[in-house]
Amino acid sequence: MIYSRFFKCTECNTLVEALNPQCCDELVCCKNPMEKLFANSDPSLEEKHLPVIKRENDCITVCVGRILHPMSNAHSILWVELKSKNECRRIHLKKGSDPIVIFRGVDENTKYKVYAYCNIHGLWCSEM
Repeated sequence: MIYSRFFKCTECNTLVEALNPQCCDELVCCKNPMEKLFANSDPSLEEKHLPVIKRENDCITVCVGRILHPMSNAHSILWVELKSKNECRRIHLKKGSDPIVIFRGVDENTKYKVYAYCNIHGLWCSEM
């Protein structure tokens, strides 16, 4: 099973990914408990936030949204992460660029989860 835990500080907006899934759920930042994040599933926001995954040979292309997510200074996708049982790769995106990433050299028989993080609408996840 592919498993991740993400946390966010409600005061300073720091994001943390737990590298070992057995960690406690009580992380602290700014002297307050961090909020555990869950992948968003709001159907009204899916069209521009849910990662769309396409696998070809040893490449996985990820587009954030069926309609590409905006990448303005105020509203953007910060990063996209590809995760399997034995591998984790993250690409940080630049404001003003398209929210499309290509992960090369992936195993065609491996199951992956893809996470995308929107600075306003939070964490999103698709799997293949």
